[in-house]
Amino acid sequence: MMRLSIVLVIFVLTASAASAQREVELELKSSYANLIPLSIAPFTAVDGARPDQAKSLEQIVSADLEFAGVFRVTKGRAPQAGNGNGDLVEIRGVLKQSGTETQFEGLVIDASNKITIGGKRYVVKPEQVRQVAHHFSDEVVKMLTGEEGISSTRVVYRQKKGDSYELVVADYDGHNPRTILRQTVSLIYPRWIDDSKALVFTSFREGKTDLYIRYLAEAASQRLLSHPGLNYSADWSQKRKEMLVTLSKDGNPELYLVDKKGTLNRRLTHNRAIDCSPNWSPSGREIAFTSDRSGSPQVYVMESDGSNVRRISQSGKYNDSPAWSPKGDRVVYVSRIDGFFQLCTIRPDGTGFRQITTEAVDHEDPRWASDGRHLIFTEKRRFENVISIIDIASGGKRILSQGETPDWSSR
Repeated sequence: MMRLSIVLVIFVLTASAASAQREVELELKSSYANLIPLSIAPFTAVDGARPDQAKSLEQIVSADLEFAGVFRVTKGRAPQAGNGNGDLVEIRGVLKQSGTETQFEGLVIDASNKITIGGKRYVVKPEQVRQVAHHFSDEVVKMLTGEEGISSTRVVYRQKKGDSYELVVADYDGHNPRTILRQTVSLIYPRWIDDSKALVFTSFREGKTDLYIRYLAEAASQRLLSHPGLNYSADWSQKRKEMLVTLSKDGNPELYLVDKKGTLNRRLTHNRAIDCSPNWSPSGREIAFTSDRSGSPQVYVMESDGSNVRRISQSGKYNDSPAWSPKGDRVVYVSRIDGFFQLCTIRPDGTGFRQITTEAVDHEDPRWASDGRHLIFTEKRRFENVISIIDIASGGKRILSQGETPDWSSR
């Protein structure tokens, strides 16, 4: 979160970078009784397939389905019909060797009558075990809930190691971290764009805040925006194929529409206040953003052409970093409460305020998973910043990695 109080001094930071170049966890909690009962039978290896790979597939699928938050997961075979299994679903997996090919078949079984609900087959290479397990988990979620799973999604975040700043992409559960970029000057706010094929981020590489783009299939980043002043805080709309960015090229931070080639399409705000942290609604018809036009940082919503601006954060003196739920029903943002930044959600019309976090640490940079249930954010602990995830329905939380300013890919 780039707090408004420090936006105005960022020029000082960029100047020092130029001279030194050394900056080398849904409305109500889910009822346990309402969760879908799921039994995961031991995955088996046959015909010469490796038992350790079958076990790995089982463990990853089990972790994925527990993380989804909609299942009551138990381990072992489901009881026989008539033994009170009711709506219990059993997940089975078989890994087998067929010539030089290793194949995995995952099945979803109605435990009350042993009828197969559905299944999926995969060819598994050793380096694809996690990928196959995540894909099958998402298939299970889709079969049983009608919703898309998030196990195959990825996260990106910034990580500082010694004198280096790294752009890291990892699986949604933190596994398989891959450093996309390492440099000795600061980089901030990585964001997925173009159907999660690329990343945009702000870097101080040239001694000022320029916006760069990096396609994951390419070996180098390209400078996208290099206007005088600030070039940062991008957000992509897949529906519109456009980005929102914050630029201060005309004197103070304002919001602009930009295409993925860096062409400025339109200036959206015209205000002496600081306007920043823009975020698209899922439809691409509305935009949430932060402005201090009322005298303190607050969350506003406007139409995609910059009209009909209205404030939606109604309480608190410091509210920032809005992010619209993929389902369009909530906006998450950070609010300073009793001295700490907490994650809160609100409806786009300004009603239905709910505080999500309560710990006495700062929670910043919230971004949604594509299921509209999980949030990833920066948690500022005493000795380091960490990337955490919270399930807003259950309140369950986990730490993913050391790092900050995360973003979650689309499916």
